Amino acid sequence: MAGLKKSVNSEKIKEELKWAINGIDIIGCELTQNIAKKLKEKEKGISKYPMENDRKTDRDGYIMYFLDMKDQGTSHIIDYADEELRNRIINPDEIIIPDEEITLRITYPLSVKVHYEREKKGGYSRKDLFEWIYQAYKKIYGEEEKQVGDPGTYEMLYNRKKSEGQYGIWGHYLNDLYLEFIRYDPKTKTVHLAIGS
Repeated sequence: MAGLKKSVNSEKIKEELKWAINGIDIIGCELTQNIAKKLKEKEKGISKYPMENDRKTDRDGYIMYFLDMKDQGTSHIIDYADEELRNRIINPDEIIIPDEEITLRITYPLSVKVHYEREKKGGYSRKDLFEWIYQAYKKIYGEEEKQVGDPGTYEMLYNRKKSEGQYGIWGHYLNDLYLEFIRYDPKTKTVHLAIGS
């Protein structure tokens, strides 16, 4: 029996994989972009920018929504700052989250988790959510820069160095971030973001 290696705990691996899949909103890379693309193209005969494809419920019971733009597809977070761009959101005034008290959870590209709560009579439209997400990121980046300044980029790369402020922003500047899709948990009334970069 000497020399035999201990077997891998497959249940632990399954749990880690489940955590990784469920935590997809913290991964800002091609992975989220590919997932968003596949979700949008899943059904035959759908339009290029299909709002009829959202409201799908994933295996965790989260409802998925897209905040895509006409003739563009996936939005940059900073697109909200441009009036012409933000008005190109598809079905901007449709109330997609009827709950009036909800929480926005932001994890990427931060070293901490940030939660913002908001109350709005009548619920939230796509435009409401886009504005809130933009304002939250603008606040985070603004506070971090005021606190510790701009850390600059890595030599020979465009990636932002990690800053040592309260949020520990790493990897990307605000203008790098795409809003791939959102996942809404109706049980906890929390908006989770899938951010690409």
